[in-house]
Amino acid sequence: MKFWKSIIIVALLVEIAGCANQKSRENFFKDGVSFTCPSDWSVTEQEDLDGAGYYLSVEKRGLNASGLLTITWVNVVTDSHDYLETIQEEFKNQKLLNDLEFQSARDNSFNGIQSISSDFKFSTLGLKFRGVIHIFIKGENTYSIVKQEAIEDISKNKKGFKLIETTFKVE
Repeated sequence: MKFWKSIIIVALLVEIAGCANQKSRENFFKDGVSFTCPSDWSVTEQEDLDGAGYYLSVEKRGLNASGLLTITWVNVVTDSHDYLETIQEEFKNQKLLNDLEFQSARDNSFNGIQSISSDFKFSTLGLKFRGVIHIFIKGENTYSIVKQEAIEDISKNKKGFKLIETTFKVE
């Protein structure tokens, strides 16, 4: 009987911890850009680009976690296709990325915001990754959103990426 009581107590504690994690979601807001960061993700890097824009990265926490989303905006309107090519060139300059391939740019959207996007894939350190780059212009700024993850982690990252995208706004 003590064994079953222990199991029930552990199950209740896990449930309570799960509820606490849901409450620990953070809302990000900077320069009119906002989204909700899932409880098992964190903003790992933020950088003001010397007044020319802003960069931040959001990563899934935990061992073997591969979910990564970066958001960058520059305080200038630039050609979306040129900006996409610039980001692709930066990826090509990364020596650790093998078998890097980009799909042609296509019309897309990120939470209803019209964008152009390019899917990509690469491998590194024995893992295969996939991702997508979104580029859009809103107001006087050009935005890029890069989402990437290991193929083996797609199901683990799905809810987090969805929460970020469905709460993402630019005002």
